[in-house]
Amino acid sequence: MARLAVIPGDGIGPEVLAEALPILEWTRSRGRELDWQVHPWGAEHYLGTGEALPEEAFSEIRDKCDAVLFGAVGDPRIPDNRHAESILLRLRQGLELSVNYRPCAPILDTLLPFKDLKAAAIRLEVFRENTEGPYCLKGHSDGFHAVDEAHHSDPAIRRLLEAAFERAELTQRPLTLAHKANVLKHGHGLWMRVFRELQGSHPGVQASAMHADVLFCALIQRPDAFAILAGDNFIGDLLSDLTAGFMGGMGAAASLSYAPHKPFRCNALAEPVHGSAPDLMGQGLANPVGMILSLGLLFQHFGWNAEALSIEDAVAQVLKAGGATPDMGGNLSTQGMGSAIRAALV
Repeated sequence: MARLAVIPGDGIGPEVLAEALPILEWTRSRGRELDWQVHPWGAEHYLGTGEALPEEAFSEIRDKCDAVLFGAVGDPRIPDNRHAESILLRLRQGLELSVNYRPCAPILDTLLPFKDLKAAAIRLEVFRENTEGPYCLKGHSDGFHAVDEAHHSDPAIRRLLEAAFERAELTQRPLTLAHKANVLKHGHGLWMRVFRELQGSHPGVQASAMHADVLFCALIQRPDAFAILAGDNFIGDLLSDLTAGFMGGMGAAASLSYAPHKPFRCNALAEPVHGSAPDLMGQGLANPVGMILSLGLLFQHFGWNAEALSIEDAVAQVLKAGGATPDMGGNLSTQGMGSAIRAALV
């Protein structure tokens, strides 16, 4: 039995997650043993109770669930987003979800920002370290000077790069590490050392390292020249958001964070990456594609490949038939898009 902790969160998070929940029922109807519980952790709960993610709730997720299905966090009523840090970053770091995986497989030529490329030519997969770097929230400011610390460790770097090398080895596609070791000599110097070590243990992988600024330029010019991309928490974040542009925007981007070393029962978190978008809340404008594709990545993580493929095919079928939310040039509402995708499931 696979157990999910479902956290809708804030803004459009509950709206897009509502379009994925019926797919859980569909999956169970196909014979998969699946159970889930929806939790209230988010801005509304925090403002009402002062609780973000209580210790007992985190412990239950860690020890009694297999994965988390996450909506989004962020609310203008909490300007410093302290509840978001206590929920999402706590889950990523506390569960040691070192690897954030973001595939980019464009479906429609018309959604590409280029006219001389075909969607089928672009197949990018971003591996982003998910627990360290400058997102460790350590630093200080006196109002005139500010310091944000970036922490990197051999174990976390190694887990991320091993996952990227293994994927490159499996798919027989090249791997590119994005770094700035030329100026970030300590942190990214450690990344380069681990990368060179793994190059030696994966001789069959065509692996290279590029300065991140050079790679960004090259990706805009020729995204079809790259395949597997890896980077630290900051550069990986920027890379994966850039590649979302080839999918049609942030609303279509899916992600899966996971712990390849499986330190706890709960070792995966699936979430779209568009954020809480409070300006879109309640208008039916949110795109549920990223959420639904994230669920497909989670099913793939479980080894439920038939269901994962059905989800990918259903999304592609709807988009190719002209169904889309406004951010992708269509006129379907959030619910309309979700319903169309579910109707296409086989």
